[in-house]
Amino acid sequence: MRGYDDDSNTRVFIAIALIGGLIVGAGFNGIIGIVLPASPQLNVISIPDNIGAGKITNVKFITISKSAALGNVNITLSGAAAGRGTTDENGMLELAVNATTNGSISVLASRPDYQNATSVITATPKLDVGTSPSSITSGIDTFVTFTVMSMGKPVAGSVINISGAGISFEGISDPSGQVIKQLNVPSTGKVVVTAIKEGYTDGSAILTSTSQQVLGVSASHNTLIVNVPVYVTFTVTAGGSPVADAGISISGAATGDGITNPDGKTIILVTPHTTGTITVSAIKTGFVSGSSTITSTGTQSLSVSSSPSSITAATPTFVTFTVKSDNNFISEATVTLTGAASGNGVSNLNGIAIIQINPAGPGTITATAARTGFTAGSTTLSAVGQQTLSVSASPSNVTNGVATFVTFTVKSSNNPVSGATVSVYGGGITADGMTNTAGQVTLQLSASGTGTINVAARNEGYTEGIMTLAR
Repeated sequence: MRGYDDDSNTRVFIAIALIGGLIVGAGFNGIIGIVLPASPQLNVISIPDNIGAGKITNVKFITISKSAALGNVNITLSGAAAGRGTTDENGMLELAVNATTNGSISVLASRPDYQNATSVITATPKLDVGTSPSSITSGIDTFVTFTVMSMGKPVAGSVINISGAGISFEGISDPSGQVIKQLNVPSTGKVVVTAIKEGYTDGSAILTSTSQQVLGVSASHNTLIVNVPVYVTFTVTAGGSPVADAGISISGAATGDGITNPDGKTIILVTPHTTGTITVSAIKTGFVSGSSTITSTGTQSLSVSSSPSSITAATPTFVTFTVKSDNNFISEATVTLTGAASGNGVSNLNGIAIIQINPAGPGTITATAARTGFTAGSTTLSAVGQQTLSVSASPSNVTNGVATFVTFTVKSSNNPVSGATVSVYGGGITADGMTNTAGQVTLQLSASGTGTINVAARNEGYTEGIMTLAR
């Protein structure tokens, strides 16, 4: 049979040795009779000599003559299975035998100048057992269908024995070859399913009972404030995966409930009514319940931060304020601005309030976050004055009636300023340009008359820079 290991081959050679001994022994005890004809007698052994009908089985054939292995012997099968082959120099041949019906398979061994040998292989139909599902969860009522088949057809009247993992019962397959049973396996492990019927080889299968997964539940907040309602996101997982349709129950210093979505999440508005512990439990059929806790405390302080922390006076700027308490984002907190600018906003679920600020001049702006049940918190940001632009020209003078290319350079605090507008006016000239990344722009100028030639550099957020051109 295919897959025979070394032990199987050893048994084959032992069989050959035993047969050789029997041949030499007196009388051969009726097992192998040798007639002394003109031609020597062949002998053939089949291993195994009983196979399952409707299944392909690898059978090993051994041919012997005069107590020794004999090769180059033709093997012919007929009856419940057909096949042909020739033994090798060691008298060995392995064939894949497919018995299409139950009954006998005749084995004929032949070789010229030798007397033929015959033997018989019995083909018995084998029961095949299937379970659906093949795995169930311990402690959970589950309907399982057991199906008994043989040679592709259902087998009625087969006795099905089911045992293991704390259960044991029997059933009889119906005309469709099935037994349907509701199981509640008390422990984990293997449940062995065996099918037995007279005239068939027993069949078996394994039904696996696995343990229930434990639910884990986490909360977006680990601390809440008495009498302060907060939307809390609860996430339920099992084995690292989100669990949908799990029930969330809140008890203790606060109450509430919810059902998780396909992402294993649910959002519940939680309002603690006293200090202490809030217990959050996750429950779902087929899982071991899980829980976690949230602490409910008295009044806590708010903190507020700003981004950016410095802005330019007279320049409208959107500033993001983030409100927290004990590292938890606080929603519905009012952020109020005083000092060099005024304004207000309300934080969202992420504790964020965005306010546009346009201070009239430089100074300090104070942002205060307040909410019922919390001690107010504040932060400051600076409003700085606008930087001043400077503008220079090369060349710095022009001649009436002579077109001249003049390069203007715009800087602030000795740093080039790009995107600044340079305007030249007076003395018969009107021209405009915009500086490049080097803070420069080149204009062609043609002066006339006697008026002053003025140059102005402008950019948002900067104080204007002015110069004049000589001529």
